[in-house]
Amino acid sequence: MTIRAVAVSAPDWVAGVKDQRALNSRDAASLYNACRVAAAEAASGIGPWGRSNWAGGDARASRSAARAATLLMYSMDDMAAFRALLAREQPNLLLIGAMSLCLPGAIACAGIARDMLGDRVAIVLGGRHAGETVWLADVQTRQSSALRRHVAAPLDLIHAGRIPPVFDAVAMGDGEYLIAALGRAVDAAMSRGLHPAALFGEVESATPGDWILGLNDRGRPGYLVSQAAPMDYAALPAPSRMFGVGGAFGVFGGRMTAHVFSDIGRGCVYDCGFCSERASATGGVRDLANSGDRLYRQLRDAAVTIAEDWPGCCASAFCEDSVLLGGANRLIDGFCTLMERQPVDIRFGGQLTIDQILARPAEVARLARAGLSYVFIGVETLSPEEIGGMSKDVGRKRSSWTDRMHQAFDILGAAGIDCGCAVLFGLGERHDSRLALLDRLDRFRRSHGVPDPISLNWAVQHPLCGADGGAGYDYVDWGTPEGPYLDLFHNFGEASLRYPLPHAGRPRLDEVAEVVAAADAVRRVPVGGRMAS
Repeated sequence: MTIRAVAVSAPDWVAGVKDQRALNSRDAASLYNACRVAAAEAASGIGPWGRSNWAGGDARASRSAARAATLLMYSMDDMAAFRALLAREQPNLLLIGAMSLCLPGAIACAGIARDMLGDRVAIVLGGRHAGETVWLADVQTRQSSALRRHVAAPLDLIHAGRIPPVFDAVAMGDGEYLIAALGRAVDAAMSRGLHPAALFGEVESATPGDWILGLNDRGRPGYLVSQAAPMDYAALPAPSRMFGVGGAFGVFGGRMTAHVFSDIGRGCVYDCGFCSERASATGGVRDLANSGDRLYRQLRDAAVTIAEDWPGCCASAFCEDSVLLGGANRLIDGFCTLMERQPVDIRFGGQLTIDQILARPAEVARLARAGLSYVFIGVETLSPEEIGGMSKDVGRKRSSWTDRMHQAFDILGAAGIDCGCAVLFGLGERHDSRLALLDRLDRFRRSHGVPDPISLNWAVQHPLCGADGGAGYDYVDWGTPEGPYLDLFHNFGEASLRYPLPHAGRPRLDEVAEVVAAADAVRRVPVGGRMAS
């Protein structure tokens, strides 16, 4: 066994636990997605991964082994579990996924691993933060000289002495085949008695995917740029099949809930300036034509996996597309045709915009018949013009945002689809506008029984490949220090004191407290004959 891999999602909070009112999952969905090719090789007994600590002899045992070698962390309070994982697995490859608010946590994880394991482990940082801080100015010019780097690029932070030299490599972009290749490089290095990261520089640029690999060469950053060889998305395994399913979302009636993907791209089809998944920062859609087929197969695989691992439990899934199948009619219709011809016993949810729901009532009803029972929408404001507009606000000339919300809830209700929403503050809106939005949601819950749940978020500025409004944050400090802000922000999915949108400024403590209190009052309104959570 020459590959001993551990993969963790770094914590984004300095301390504490997520409030039960904030949306939560027990599965590290993005981490599983990135590692699924390596896990598939382990499960199939292919090459060095087939002899790794992720290989269990058969599909179910390999799922268990791979899942046991991963960890989703929330705050530094989870470091005891991380240390225990390292002590048990003794990895020679540590994969750390991080968004920007997780960078301090990723640095802490890497430091602990280095203290415990010394030079016996290669430490690789990946995830959204890495991908948003090193990018190609022209994707057609695939040379390291064409790279652009944000001030928060991890290897530059090491070179400048802003953070310790704890990362051997930083992976940007498509990780599926790159991670598998890094494992094989570790195997080759170990067989020669070398440092486990010694051969990372020999990873073939033809390895499928659009990726960049940064190497920490004695404190100086160096970069390998892939040829962007196409990935065969149809051949990619379902993450649930590789890592199993560990949670059950309440909106699906307690069914075990998988995270599924149609693999249409890394972000959204829209380009709202405030969004970390905006198309201009994450890249465009890809292989749209077959996305419905991929989503169908992932739902089918999720149902099979849940039946195998959780006998007697019913299956559900949430599609992690920023917008379900891009909201495209032909893709939705193709997917529904597959579900009608070969039904899958699964309830599922996904994200749509308000205007997409209004433009596609027939498709929404057909999706409901195919198993769609829950839709999650973003409700950032009652007045898009107050925050500078939204790319997704395509129906602004037809009627007000509030009126369209009302109509969308009517369409979903008629189709028997439940609805939850994410509320995003900190976009430059007035405080009375925040309270007015929560009051409007309260009225909708009384009249329509939705939205439920309501997820709170306070806008965080991400690097966004340089499109950060001139913020120039380096993210080396925790986004919110311990204290009253942190206590309140545990109610939020994402929030930060130190890294707000530059034009909006830091949130005020009294206003955050008032928002939390108002949201709690809304959540206490009975929904559908029950008390909302």
